[in-house]
Amino acid sequence: MNVSALLSELHIIEQKGIEDGEIIGICSDSRKPVKGHLFVAIRGERFDAHTLCKEMIEQGAVAVVVEQKPQEEIPYVLVADTREANTRLLAAYYGHPEKSFRYTIGLTGTNGKTSTSYMLRNIFRKAGYKVGLIGTMQYLIDDAEIQLDAADAVLTTPDSELLYRMFSHMRDAGVDVLIMEVSSHALSLRKVNVPFNLGIFTNLTQDHLDFHHTMEGYRQEKTKLFSMCQIGLFNSDDDSSAIMMAQSPAKNHTYGVKTEAEYAASDVTFHGSMGIAYTLKSPEGKTEIVLPIPGAFSVYNSLAAASGALVLGLDKDVVAEALGEMESVRGRIDRVEIDEPYAVFIDFAHTPDALENILQTLRGFTQNRLITLFGCGGDRDKTKRPKMAESAANLSDFVIITSDNARTEEKEAIIADILVGLKGKNTPHAVIVDRTQAIQYALHMAQPGDVILLAGKGHEEYEIDKTGKHSYSERNIVLAHVNGKVKA
Repeated sequence: MNVSALLSELHIIEQKGIEDGEIIGICSDSRKPVKGHLFVAIRGERFDAHTLCKEMIEQGAVAVVVEQKPQEEIPYVLVADTREANTRLLAAYYGHPEKSFRYTIGLTGTNGKTSTSYMLRNIFRKAGYKVGLIGTMQYLIDDAEIQLDAADAVLTTPDSELLYRMFSHMRDAGVDVLIMEVSSHALSLRKVNVPFNLGIFTNLTQDHLDFHHTMEGYRQEKTKLFSMCQIGLFNSDDDSSAIMMAQSPAKNHTYGVKTEAEYAASDVTFHGSMGIAYTLKSPEGKTEIVLPIPGAFSVYNSLAAASGALVLGLDKDVVAEALGEMESVRGRIDRVEIDEPYAVFIDFAHTPDALENILQTLRGFTQNRLITLFGCGGDRDKTKRPKMAESAANLSDFVIITSDNARTEEKEAIIADILVGLKGKNTPHAVIVDRTQAIQYALHMAQPGDVILLAGKGHEEYEIDKTGKHSYSERNIVLAHVNGKVKA
């Protein structure tokens, strides 16, 4: 693409040594090849790429986009904010694919984004649309998973270059509806500049305080999504919604169960492990919703999905039919299929609120003991560790504390933080640092009627420690144990 055409997208303070011509890409990662690219220097938490500008030019970059003038005599473009510039450049380079979809839906919140996004996907596909999905678990076009390069990581919201590359791929594949999870990190780091038709807020509970520091800061980042949205849809049962709606320039709507809302669930009934049912009252009329996924959180997730679809004009009967055909989302209240007198569930719950919600759901159909196994991630919010233990102890009959993606921290140190939350609790517990051994311990102790919850990993099939990222499947560990093989 032509350099001058690209740079016309920016608010340029100053430029020097820029020659017009063609470039082959935009790059902000100094570890990747930059020859023929425009290099955007971004200041990170641990590293400032401005220190590599001269090196990037020597490696073949056409010019650098910077927030401060380079000391060396190199071609540069000076802007106020390179993160914003990076997003603008990528959008222009790929021909603004984010504007090509009939409907673009963004979801933000602490919990429920993934399940709600899959429900929305089911609804729009039922209505005959081709759907692209970008989220925590995978990136999809209808049923086809987009295969990533080895250097690309699956994040809730991808890095800007991968994000716009996927937008372009989805546009070229004829996607009608784009559904994407939008993380607070992505909003804070200005990875996303998308004209959303609809933004959905699920809830706000403690998470990511290692990054945002306060709940107020966390909420403020979530609120930024709605500055990009035509329509905002908020959970009226969450206290943060009123604050966020007051700052949202979008046309705002509400959904809820306990408080007054435009889209409301009434006459909610729980059918144990078989799922839930409720009447959806909306401006479009009443609709009976039957969802074969259990839990109070499933009421909220399905209500958000149904309300969002109705706000965008979909038929309420199509909505109800699509939700009635839903299957459990991988890693979300996900039952391992085993022929045993006890049950094993895998769930992504990794916040105190999410753990409490899944345990309350499982308690509703546990015939004997509820056994909870969990750990907490390293290099992440430490203040939630004892709170996770409190949630587990309050709702479990037995708790097993173990490791879960310790990253650069010592596993034992993380567990020590968790154990603070068990002080004064009478719930019996065990500490088993090795997660595989902990799972095997839970399976050994299981009795008829017991329910075992393996919390924290959900869909993840890896373990991260000081030595790196390793393949790891809780489901395979359970199946191997049941089949008498006992291996990871």
